[in-house]
Amino acid sequence: MKRKFNCSPLAMLMASLTVADHLDTEKETFVNEDPRFADPFSSSFRDLVNNVLQVNYGIDTHEALKQQTQALNEQGGLAHDDLKMVKTQIERGFRSVGGKSQLVLNKLGFTAYWSKASNNNQAMLTALLLAFRNNLNPELRAELVQNGVNPTRIDRLIAAADSLTQGNITQETLKGTAKLDTEKTVLALNDIYDRAMDICAIGQELFKNDKLKKDMFVFSKLVKQQSAAGAGSNSGTEGDKPDTEKK
Repeated sequence: MKRKFNCSPLAMLMASLTVADHLDTEKETFVNEDPRFADPFSSSFRDLVNNVLQVNYGIDTHEALKQQTQALNEQGGLAHDDLKMVKTQIERGFRSVGGKSQLVLNKLGFTAYWSKASNNNQAMLTALLLAFRNNLNPELRAELVQNGVNPTRIDRLIAAADSLTQGNITQETLKGTAKLDTEKTVLALNDIYDRAMDICAIGQELFKNDKLKKDMFVFSKLVKQQSAAGAGSNSGTEGDKPDTEKK
């Protein structure tokens, strides 16, 4: 029996845990579309992944998750403070130009994401940071600085967009040897992959008009991010289609 995915098993498993996290973030939308996504769907899916990790790699995913959560909270707190200050500086710096501050806040993602990001929503904080980075062209940056926005905070926010995005994927180098060639293990891996792809297929349709959210469910992109943690990689595409690993 062959594996259905064209990447390392470990990268697939870690990306699947990320898919479960993203499903929880957007659970209401998923459940409204299909009630089968309600609890305990995501926790049952995590249990499948964690069982394979523990049996085949000896990885204590609960301890790793605890450490990762602490690191993300620390990074997120610093980014939140910078975002709050920059928002205030934009509002005050453009106060004399009618409507200008709101236009800038809209462009940089504050209008769409700040409300939830300021209430400890990690996904919305990351989405705001990505929107800020992606929409901050050189001309707008110069205009911000000219009107009182601290350039050091701007640089930190741009860096935080990358670090928090990567931080949402387990950063520790995951090591271990495993016997992954048994039929039972391959069946478990393929089952996990199929379930992850089910979530991603629905997620991409639900958020087809919201690129930031859609990207949360492009499995190949999540797998590619694992390369930063030494867990293997896969080619990124705009969407996902199941594939069969050639051996």
